[in-house]
Amino acid sequence: MINEEKVILMTKASLYEEKKGKEKLKIMNYFRHDYISLQMLYGWFFMTVSFVLCTALWGACHMEYLMDNLHKMDLKQFGMTVLFIYAMVTGIYVCILYIVCAYRYYEAKKSVGSYANTLRKISDIYVRENKHTVSDAVMEEKNHDKLT
Repeated sequence: MINEEKVILMTKASLYEEKKGKEKLKIMNYFRHDYISLQMLYGWFFMTVSFVLCTALWGACHMEYLMDNLHKMDLKQFGMTVLFIYAMVTGIYVCILYIVCAYRYYEAKKSVGSYANTLRKISDIYVRENKHTVSDAVMEEKNHDKLT
């Protein structure tokens, strides 16, 4: 006989695995510190690439001004200004990224916890069904022994 509770729980678990749970299960393959560190490393790398590209774009847009005033500019001060802007933007971005990644990990942990609870319920149902079938088999054996 089909156990409706088991079917509902299995459907719920399957839908979780296929949709929102796929990404959250990947996140939970890491320890918290490892996940956040890896994401911050990726973020820092792509932030640096983006900053270099944006700086090159700014330089291309202001090429005429730069060429006219290059001999008048204090290049050391200009380089320090660019480095300061890079450090500030990257620092702010990495702080925001840390908060976002910590929140994602917390949400994934909570979500996977409820998924694990669903799997535990399914396992309990299987255990109950298995005990029930084993006890029925034992009862049949005892009844069969009495007849012979």
